[in-house]
Amino acid sequence: MNQRLIALALAMTFGLALGANIVSAEDGQPATAIAAAAEATEKKEMAGTTETEAPKPDAEGTMSLLNLRSRMLEHYYPLLALEENIKTLEEWDYKRTEDELRDKLNDTANQQWQYMTSIPMMGSMMAASLQPQYDAYRDAFDDVRDGKLQKDNEGVKHQLRNLQNQTVIVAESLYITFKGLEAQDASLTRTIAALGRTEQEMTLREKLGQISALQLQQVQLGAAQAESGQKTLRMNMDNILMQLKAMSGIELDQPLTLASLPTVTAERIEKMSLEEDLASAQEASYELYDAKKTYDDAKEAYDDALEKYGIYSKKNEWMQAKHTWQAAQYTYENAKQSYELKFRTLYAQVKDAAQIIAIKREALAAQEKSYQASALKYKQGTISANELANAGDELAKVKDELASAERDLFTQYRSYQWAVQYGILNS
Repeated sequence: MNQRLIALALAMTFGLALGANIVSAEDGQPATAIAAAAEATEKKEMAGTTETEAPKPDAEGTMSLLNLRSRMLEHYYPLLALEENIKTLEEWDYKRTEDELRDKLNDTANQQWQYMTSIPMMGSMMAASLQPQYDAYRDAFDDVRDGKLQKDNEGVKHQLRNLQNQTVIVAESLYITFKGLEAQDASLTRTIAALGRTEQEMTLREKLGQISALQLQQVQLGAAQAESGQKTLRMNMDNILMQLKAMSGIELDQPLTLASLPTVTAERIEKMSLEEDLASAQEASYELYDAKKTYDDAKEAYDDALEKYGIYSKKNEWMQAKHTWQAAQYTYENAKQSYELKFRTLYAQVKDAAQIIAIKREALAAQEKSYQASALKYKQGTISANELANAGDELAKVKDELASAERDLFTQYRSYQWAVQYGILNS
């Protein structure tokens, strides 16, 4: 009845599920209640880092990032399997388990007594052969009676919830990556259009003898490479989109549009409270929970060794248990320190990403004025249409830089949310 082995087996099963072909649950599967229960159990209001209103339902053929989690809890088979394992632990009848173990203890003891009283000579040996079985039942019975099994099962539930959340984070990362690739695709489209204009100009100049055929060929090769790169980019986008469809219960051949990423407002940044949010993250962290449990187990083993051996009798056994406990203590303290360091670093990164946004907006305002000046020059006939188009490309480039900075801010802030709400702090 080793719950750590159970947890390991479940984790291995889950890992194999992720590596297999991704499938989604059929519409109408009774999983909505599971998702709702999980959301109600885990949702925490953390110092301005959670959404204060429920996300709006997605329109037909679209999906928003804020609805991705609930969709996965309803439709993604690995998460549904984890939920069923969690429900098994939640519905464990410990009273029945205790009664069954008590019956097995009594049956084993009675069998030992019968051997000893009914079989001369060999009875004691046969009774002794049942002692390991009796001891195993006794240990298991004590674990239930003393609440150790219940505590272990709570730890397994915590681990399984953590696995669920880690999977959702992977899906959200795919979503954010897709939006970044969308921006790259738009940028490549503008690049290809600009190369097309250049190719037209170079073709004319080649005919007039102003450039060589090799120079024209180099421009054409650049355009072909850009078009090839765009095809590869779109293939990667299609693959990510199919993964997200599978993980959220959408048929793979159905069209899907991913909504824009939510905006991180200045008000949300202001509501971040380092010390309060750190305390919430530490309380929710499975990483710290597991480190603390390892420390507690080592301390319990040390106390048992001290009681069993004393300081002087069998000193080696006692000293070994003591060093194991002290090593676990240092490991636990290091885990706490490392976690706090990562959290404080993430807090600073969010703040820094927010201040970069302000600089990018100023740069965009300046570039918009430059484009307006170019548009006026074009209207006055002092620059060509190609020069105006190039100025438009420069403006689009600065807009892309701002959009990229906004995605970076959202990514950092979303990581901060996951840390505060669920204790997950990936490096």
